[in-house]
Amino acid sequence: MVAPISIEEKDLANQHLDRSISFALTGKIDQAISEAKKAIEIDPDFAQAFNKLGDYYLKKGAISEAVDVYRKSIVLNPENENSHFDLGRSLAMLGKYEEALESLNKALDRNPTHGETYSHTGLIYIHLGDNERAITNLQTALSKDPENLMASYLMAIACKNSGMENEANKYFKKVLDRYQHLVQSKSRFAEGHYYIGRCHYYLNNLEEALSHLEKAVEYDTDQIDFHYSFGMLYSDADAFYALAEAYQANGSTGKAIENLNKALAIDPQNHKFNDLKNRLGVR
Repeated sequence: MVAPISIEEKDLANQHLDRSISFALTGKIDQAISEAKKAIEIDPDFAQAFNKLGDYYLKKGAISEAVDVYRKSIVLNPENENSHFDLGRSLAMLGKYEEALESLNKALDRNPTHGETYSHTGLIYIHLGDNERAITNLQTALSKDPENLMASYLMAIACKNSGMENEANKYFKKVLDRYQHLVQSKSRFAEGHYYIGRCHYYLNNLEEALSHLEKAVEYDTDQIDFHYSFGMLYSDADAFYALAEAYQANGSTGKAIENLNKALAIDPQNHKFNDLKNRLGVR
């Protein structure tokens, strides 16, 4: 804690935070980061500004930096469920699953009704290979909001991993219907094409998967490194990986390697990408 600041200084800090939010809404993330930092420089106890700065770092793919500022936000305001939630999902992106679960549980202690927290908990259990716990958490998320698209998508994957094909197909269809409706009104919606492509990949509709994943890459924007859609997140590297995985399943090894190399160029340490590299026999 530092010495109290004046009302005028606090108002100025809020103005910078408001500007940062406006920049973020128009995809100008570097300017958003700059304004959030100005707010913090004026008011070092501004927990909300630290939290927003973490959100902007996530959009830039600066996950470790996001974790640091979310931790600072929690020190300043330990009862803010959003900071615990944001810290948890950021730690999960770094593969620190046990720490992530601890943070998400703290978020649930403060708000047990927050369905998105259960969705992210389910995602972690999918990563850990515990599909039973994943399904339990995703069922809770869907009981709180049956239209939770992230929970539906993850439920489809967890059910497929568990051999529950009929249940998986039901949830994949739900996700497909939603995104197909959206891309009809916004044809260059990269995130929509990505998740349509991923659903078709899991359903083994490989031509459809490739068509939409190619569009997801084509319609991407240089200003955004991480894409958010209905609580779900994927990176530019994930998009190339998904395309590579679909080409591999389709038997197009050359195109699979080409897109995998693009994914690895962005995120060379990703173990998932390297697993596919080994399956393709790439040295």
